[in-house]
Amino acid sequence: MSQVIRKSITLLTAIIPNEAKEEWSATEVSRKLDIPIQTVHRLLSSLAEYGFVFKNKETKKFRLGLTLMQLGLSIRDNLLVRNSALPIMEKLMKKTKESVYLTVPEGSEGIFIDCVDADLLLKVSEPVGKRTPLCAGASKKVLLANMNREAKYQIIRDLISKGEMDDLEKLEDELKIIKKLGIAITIGETTKGTFSVAAPIFSWENKVVASISVGGPETRFKDHQAKYIISETKRAAEEISEELGWMKPR
Repeated sequence: MSQVIRKSITLLTAIIPNEAKEEWSATEVSRKLDIPIQTVHRLLSSLAEYGFVFKNKETKKFRLGLTLMQLGLSIRDNLLVRNSALPIMEKLMKKTKESVYLTVPEGSEGIFIDCVDADLLLKVSEPVGKRTPLCAGASKKVLLANMNREAKYQIIRDLISKGEMDDLEKLEDELKIIKKLGIAITIGETTKGTFSVAAPIFSWENKVVASISVGGPETRFKDHQAKYIISETKRAAEEISEELGWMKPR
């Protein structure tokens, strides 16, 4: 298997476009890499099946596929979100005196990709890189609630098949409320005795790409302070979204 992967990577590298050439025939790739033509055909066909390579039906030649660009853009978008979010997360932490998290969706899970910890003895601290199903916790539910219908229900089907959730009607009702309010709030859902407030971050395409959330001990989430945390979290999410080119609907 490792040899196949190695050959596939070598092949993809070999057909990177340049000023003189954008497409290659299997014969040209075979000669360039000194790999048998049958092997090149087999590898190109497999890569084309997953969109890593595109075959021009008229010329019968191959070029890199859009799947590679999508993967690259996904990484770029996550880095862009993080770079735009960090200074705003710092401000939000100082205003609320609570830990602030940045979460991005990947498949049917949400991943914490960064955190600004509150300088308190009693605080909520979640590890960066932690994965949680998109049906659990404010920072994940707010992502799911703001996805387009097709993507949302594909993820819900995946979660059901994995046994991550069983009350679909309850989740659907909750997601509708979250979408309408533009905020998700959970108490003790993923960690007992804690609260979490989360708001969605949108790209210039009006696509939800991340969430920003504030979390802390439940005892500090009361009355005026709770309202303040909710309003500041929403404001921070909008500020990050605007940094990414998003325009607030009028």
